[in-house]
Amino acid sequence: MAPPRMRGLLLRSSTALLLTLPLSAPALAQSKATQNSDVIALDPITVFADRIGRTLRKIQGHITVVDGQDLRARNVQSLEDLLRYVPGVTAARQVSGADPFGGQTGVRIRGVEGNRVQMVVDGGRIPERIIDGSRDYLDMSFTKQADIVRGPSSVLWGADALGGLLALETIGPDDLIAEGQTRGGQVTLGYGQLTDSTNVAVAFAQKFGPNLALMVGRSRTVDHEMRLKNARADGGIYGCSRPVAYGGVTCGQFNPLDRTSDRTLVKLDWSISDSQKLGFTFDHLDRLSETDNRLTLGPATGGAFVIDNPRSRDISRTRYALDYEGTFEGPVNEVRATLGWTPSGYNQQALLVQRNAANQTTRQIDYVDYSEDFLELDVQATSRFSLGSSDHVLTFGFDGDRTKTSYDRRRVLTNVTTGATVASVPSGFNFTDGTTRRADLFIQDQITLLDGKLELTPGLRFATYRMDPTLNDSVVAHPSNPTTTRKERKLLGSLGATYHLNDTYSVWAHYGEGFKLPTFQQLYTSSTSGSFDLVPAPGLLPEEVKSVEIGLRGEYDRGFFAVNAFQAEYENFIESFYFVPGTNDITYRNISAVKTWGVELEAGYDLTDQLKLTGSLAWMDGKAQATPQADQTQHLVPPLTAVMGVSYEVPDHNLTLRATTTLARKGKPTSATNFTPPGYGVLDLGASWGVAENAVLNLTVNNVLNKRYFDMTTAGLSRTPTVATANTVPLELYTGPARTVALTLDYRF
Repeated sequence: MAPPRMRGLLLRSSTALLLTLPLSAPALAQSKATQNSDVIALDPITVFADRIGRTLRKIQGHITVVDGQDLRARNVQSLEDLLRYVPGVTAARQVSGADPFGGQTGVRIRGVEGNRVQMVVDGGRIPERIIDGSRDYLDMSFTKQADIVRGPSSVLWGADALGGLLALETIGPDDLIAEGQTRGGQVTLGYGQLTDSTNVAVAFAQKFGPNLALMVGRSRTVDHEMRLKNARADGGIYGCSRPVAYGGVTCGQFNPLDRTSDRTLVKLDWSISDSQKLGFTFDHLDRLSETDNRLTLGPATGGAFVIDNPRSRDISRTRYALDYEGTFEGPVNEVRATLGWTPSGYNQQALLVQRNAANQTTRQIDYVDYSEDFLELDVQATSRFSLGSSDHVLTFGFDGDRTKTSYDRRRVLTNVTTGATVASVPSGFNFTDGTTRRADLFIQDQITLLDGKLELTPGLRFATYRMDPTLNDSVVAHPSNPTTTRKERKLLGSLGATYHLNDTYSVWAHYGEGFKLPTFQQLYTSSTSGSFDLVPAPGLLPEEVKSVEIGLRGEYDRGFFAVNAFQAEYENFIESFYFVPGTNDITYRNISAVKTWGVELEAGYDLTDQLKLTGSLAWMDGKAQATPQADQTQHLVPPLTAVMGVSYEVPDHNLTLRATTTLARKGKPTSATNFTPPGYGVLDLGASWGVAENAVLNLTVNNVLNKRYFDMTTAGLSRTPTVATANTVPLELYTGPARTVALTLDYRF
């Protein structure tokens, strides 16, 4: 349980919020959702709560849904844009000069981040992030809907959904072809000032008779490094000793970056009969990032002088999928199945040109090739029946995949002066290749009782894992920690309940469990650099979580609210870069426990048919404990954050105006020596104008008042870092974007 002081604050916060609902606003909308709604949550349908598809007001949990129209209205081009108005959920920004490609590293939900949050596109998994890699496999083009599930979702969606789930769904032929038409399409043109980005996306769909439809989409996004105009060149409290005199960037700048993202999406839908459908999907993303690393320019160790240090990373993800849907009479009413093959990975090169102490020019190229290829099979069946006075919707099935992971690291050093070339395997976060097999069975029953007033939803998942490592040329075998096969089995449970007090109010509760096996890198990293060794940790225990939530919802003629409280207890959290006492070894280890708890609220009110208020709030706290005997320390969680919005429609001019304010309290540092990000308030303005019958122009101006503020993750940074850390990870690069403008023109035909 949360400490008494925190429980009191939680109770007072909940009561105050409920009393002020008519004046506050959520990141949700009512059943009359229009294009001006920032985030919608009670009206849309999501399949990620129960695998069937229900409106959000009927689920036992907290899910936020953002549809494609809102994505375009808000000019969403990145994870940071997507989560801007979702309190308690943030995107991790890549700041470190050791990884200068500027991609998104993942999502943090309720204080849980990284590979503990599952990310999927059309149900297909996104590769895990490794230490010297990226999870930047998402592209917002052609997105129909984004679902953000808070809390463990492992019973229905697998062990990796330990802290939550981010799911993107793409458009299909039915989304482009209007009723009674045989073809249709859309063109989207976009510009974003923050990264000087341009985007073009074109999609076209055609029917071939009554049963066959094809859609083809193509997009290209070109952008550059983030320009943080409020970041200080002198490094602020960190100071700055970057090699500016030799052409280096200041501590308020990212390295120059050119990035091009190309995406192709093809969908073929075949209606075999009135009750059966078959679909094929081809989805390919290629993202090439090229950067000029200017942090190393100038004098180096051993009398060398760095002349040039460009780097490149080419990320790709391709998914081939067959989908089947059928409805039947009999014991089984619905069957859905998906077979997918998704090869993913990246190729990375780093060129280092320098002049050594002997005045000889050398060229060193480091190569890193990483791949994670999924073969996935998901089969689910649904049976609807009644037993006595109870109605049942029974969902059960199989969810499994076979994943091949490969990591290769090599170096080629050429002395341009002498012509000598040497190939080697450099030290780094090298780990074994391997194969992971997941084979899970799941079942969930939605039981309706008392003439619909009470709903119970028990669920179970039997998860099985097998990880088989294979030594490669990049790994230095460690005799004391052999690379052995890992096998795990786990039975996970969940239980939800909803009780409708009357036609206006309902209460709900949910208990959920989660389970996550360590990654190959966590288990089998093995490398030596001379000064320290990276040691395998094959004995790591799986991470586990038990979560409890309770909530209250109310719906009125012109408004609604939803408030919930949660507590999650994690065991065996895996800590990275643990220095083994008395040795030069660095490894991974399980820590005893992490506990998080908090309150979330969303609400909305229509003052008139044209004037609407929306808003949301999240407060949370957390503690970590390395061992049962250790003191508790602050766990990194977002500060108290509220988002309040107002929108006004001008129907005579096809115009919608929006204003959104984000207010955040100062952050809680994870130690007494860490930085404390101050509280802040940011105002965003937006407009959507129907310039023609089928064309909408969207304009956003974020941070209109040009407020200087810091990202919440700075609460995990030291106030007094080493010089090397201050130059590689400057605090100033965590400042929020200054005033920026973005435009989108959306045309449908």
